[in-house]
Amino acid sequence: MKAITTWLLIVALFWTATASAYQTINGCKIKRRTNCPGANLAGADLTRSNLGSADFSGANLAGSDLSGDKISEANLIRANLAGAKLVRSNLSETYMNNANLSQANLANADLSQSFLPGASLKGANLTGANLSLVNLKGADLTDVNARGAVFTLSSLIDANLTRADLTEAILVGADMTNAILKEARFCKTTMPDRSINNSHCPQPK
Repeated sequence: MKAITTWLLIVALFWTATASAYQTINGCKIKRRTNCPGANLAGADLTRSNLGSADFSGANLAGSDLSGDKISEANLIRANLAGAKLVRSNLSETYMNNANLSQANLANADLSQSFLPGASLKGANLTGANLSLVNLKGADLTDVNARGAVFTLSSLIDANLTRADLTEAILVGADMTNAILKEARFCKTTMPDRSINNSHCPQPK
């Protein structure tokens, strides 16, 4: 009987410790599958959290630090991520329709198979990011730094890439129908047809 009581006490302590380990901000518990639509998490430090399959639709995450987070298969539709830090974050298979990611830092992030139609990525840092099989139809990528980014088989239909830096980017198989490429920078860029575009590489003196 004593052994059973001791075991139950250990289990209770374990669950209590696990429950208390989750950070709660403005009523939102920071954990996998959390349900926080419309939550205000602006400027929050959420580094290295597991937010997979979470619902942050319409949430305010402006200026938050989500570096290294796992946010795959999450709902970020219409979320405000302006200026957010998402360096090396896993955002694969995540819904970000009409989300605001302007000025966000997505360097080396994994956005493969995500949905970003109508999203704003104006001035975002996409250096080395994986955007393979991503839906960016009608997205605003004005002034993005996409050096070394991978857009393999992605949809860039009607996307605005004005002044985008696509140096060493890979666009193999990408659909760029009606994409705006005004003043976009191409250097060692692998185009949809696998040709290399060096039109804006520095000219040797």
